Amino acid sequence: MNNYKIEDVGNKRILIIGDKKYETIYSKKIIELIIARKGLSRAPEYLLHKEKRSYFFLPLFNYLNSKGLKNLKLLEIGCSAGQSTEFFNEQSCIDEVYTFDIDKQFVEIVKTKAQELGLQKVKSIDCFSMRETLNLPYPDDYFDLVIVPAVLEHLPIENRHMYVDEYYRKLKTGGVICFLDTPNRNYLLESHSIGLPFISKLGVQTAYIYAKLFGKIRNVDFPEFVRAGTGWRNATYYECLPKTLAADINDISEEVGYGYKFFNGISRSLKFKIFIKPFFRLLRFFSTLLKFPISFFLPNLNVIFKKISSYEK
Repeated sequence: MNNYKIEDVGNKRILIIGDKKYETIYSKKIIELIIARKGLSRAPEYLLHKEKRSYFFLPLFNYLNSKGLKNLKLLEIGCSAGQSTEFFNEQSCIDEVYTFDIDKQFVEIVKTKAQELGLQKVKSIDCFSMRETLNLPYPDDYFDLVIVPAVLEHLPIENRHMYVDEYYRKLKTGGVICFLDTPNRNYLLESHSIGLPFISKLGVQTAYIYAKLFGKIRNVDFPEFVRAGTGWRNATYYECLPKTLAADINDISEEVGYGYKFFNGISRSLKFKIFIKPFFRLLRFFSTLLKFPISFFLPNLNVIFKKISSYEK
C-alpha cells in the first residue's frame, strides 16, 4: 500500500506524504521512479535537487559565458537522477551533453526525463559497469568540458587514478575538467556518509571497528563497508590529477570562481562554522604565502583544471 499520493495541478504534480506537499514539474512516472530508487523519505529532495545542485555549477558557467564560448561538448561523469543533466541542457554555451551512470535505475530516470522534458542537447545516456568506465566508448580528445560532480569519492580507492586518467584522456587539449562537491579526505571530519573525525584517513579494518564502536554502521557488514562505490574514504586534491597520462594541466579554480570566496558561500551550512571560518582565514594566508592550493584542506574539493598539452599520440 502506498503511503503517498500524487495529484495533477495544471502542468505540475503535487507529491503528498502525510501532511506535507511537494510541488514538481515531473510526471507521475518520474516521481515513482525516484521513489523506487531513493525511497519515500528521500524522494522530495530530488524534486528540487536541480536548484540545489546548480549552485556548484554557476561560477563555471558564468566563466564560460564571460569568455564567449559556444558549441561546447560536455561529458558528465555520473548522471545520478539527472538533476545536473537538466541544468547542463539549459546552458547556452553547451551544444551536446553525454552522460552515464553505473546505476540502471538512475539511467532509466534520466532517459525518461530526457524524453518527457525534451532535453534535446543530451545525445547519449548510458549505463556502464564500473569496469567499463575504465575505457569509456567516446573518442579521445573529444570533450571541451568534463564535469565530475560528487563522484570521485565513490571510485575504488585502489585504482582510482585509472578512472581519473580516462576522464583526462577524453578531454580536448585546451579543455576544462571540473571536480565539484567532492568530500576532501584531508579535512578532519568525514561529513559525507559516516560523520566521524579522521575516519577517512584510517585503514579500512580500523575504520570499520571505529564506525561500529560509535554506532554509525550498526547493520553494515565489512564487505559492504569496503565495496566499490562507498564514499566514506573521500578524495584528495592529488587524486584529481592525471597519473598515467602524460599531460600538462593548470589549476584555474581561482580564476573560474572556486576560491576562498566560493568556500565562504557554502560555509554557512558547515557545523562549527564559528570556529572553522577563522581557521580557514589563517589557512588562506599560508596558502598565499607558501603558494599551495587552499583546496588541499577545504571540506569539499571544488577544483578546475585546464588541459594545456598532452604528450600522447
